[in-house]
Amino acid sequence: MAVYTHLDFAEIAEFLSAYDIGTLAGFEPILQGIDNTNYKIMVDQDVRVTPYILTIFESRIDPDDLPFFMGFMAHCRDHELNCPAPIAGKNGEHIAQLHRKAAAIFPFLDGHNIDPMDITPDICAQLGEKCAQLHEAGRSFKLYRSNSMGMEAWAARLQKLQSQPDAHFQDLASNYLNELKLLRAQWPQFATSQDTGLPVGAVHADLFPDNVFQLNGQISGIIDFYFTATDFLAYDLAIVLNAWCFDADHQFVPDRRDLLLDHYQSVRPLRDDEKHAFQVLAKGAALRFLSSRLHDLCFHDANALVTPKDPAEYIKKFEFHRHHALF
Repeated sequence: MAVYTHLDFAEIAEFLSAYDIGTLAGFEPILQGIDNTNYKIMVDQDVRVTPYILTIFESRIDPDDLPFFMGFMAHCRDHELNCPAPIAGKNGEHIAQLHRKAAAIFPFLDGHNIDPMDITPDICAQLGEKCAQLHEAGRSFKLYRSNSMGMEAWAARLQKLQSQPDAHFQDLASNYLNELKLLRAQWPQFATSQDTGLPVGAVHADLFPDNVFQLNGQISGIIDFYFTATDFLAYDLAIVLNAWCFDADHQFVPDRRDLLLDHYQSVRPLRDDEKHAFQVLAKGAALRFLSSRLHDLCFHDANALVTPKDPAEYIKKFEFHRHHALF
């Protein structure tokens, strides 16, 4: 369950009155998700009832980051990517207050999350084009946000693991802190000019199957922009490849990789320096989620409703990239 702020009809109707999209006809809480409170609201627009999503941003989201997140969603929508860009209120603002928390209304996207078991080469081909379109949009997005889940966050999680009493977790943490030291020495540096250094822009940074919608076999939308940041485009592509191009046993599937990369490059060809750096970026993309999953497994609250994800998946993917270069 992910409803932390409980609302009644009158509260939602009053909040909706600040928008020029109609009047409240009904609502229901959305129990999926982890971090924010979401309601599906049905809005009467005279000739029809239209669904929207009301989101209340809970403690994980820093309100100072919301202009970046909201702005990038709107920017992607303006570049013909179907994502839930926020609706402006009558005052022209996209962010409002509800129960003293930041809140916003988004369009409802048709479709459903992609199950990892339903990933096909064709879906990977479609995703390659969508990811490249998102990166092209990201290059022209003017706001900047440092990646809060960058190397310093990986190190902090592994150091926390190293300091706890379980010898197994201590050994894993020590091993991957050593790997992180090697990665730091090889990691590309941000350049002052887009003509030097790897291409940088706003990236999704969490483009997993549960954040991509499909409808009738076609990708219909992209959601959950709350890890978006300014980073290397090829690093974000490596996150996508790790999430989509391995099977249920975490074995690499070359057909998925080939179609993902071929269709990505039909929109945004990778430069030679991106290809050269890709093995390092792919290892980093694996270590980012490996460190989070190890941390969450070790420090999981037994009373929490969310089940920690298995870090073994990303241990296998990290090992794959240690021994295989994809270019």
